[in-house]
Amino acid sequence: MFKTLILAATALPLAIGLANAATVTNKDGAAIMIVVTEGGQKTEVGIEPGKSVNVCGGGCFVTMPNGDRETLSGSETVEITGGKASIK
Repeated sequence: MFKTLILAATALPLAIGLANAATVTNKDGAAIMIVVTEGGQKTEVGIEPGKSVNVCGGGCFVTMPNGDRETLSGSETVEITGGKASIK
């Protein structure tokens, strides 16, 4: 019982963080790479064609495949087509 309680307590903040994450969807026909800078840490994130990833739970900068840099708060839906981002 104690283990279950500890697991539930540690999973809740993670689930809350993902609920507030921005969703980036690759609408292109080839895999793409974006760079997410959050809290001073840069992370390269690959996204396969037609797939989505959640990034940026608490605000970040995202460098798109075409080099554009966007600021996200963590609640946006981003679609990438032709290497360009459309933020909704």
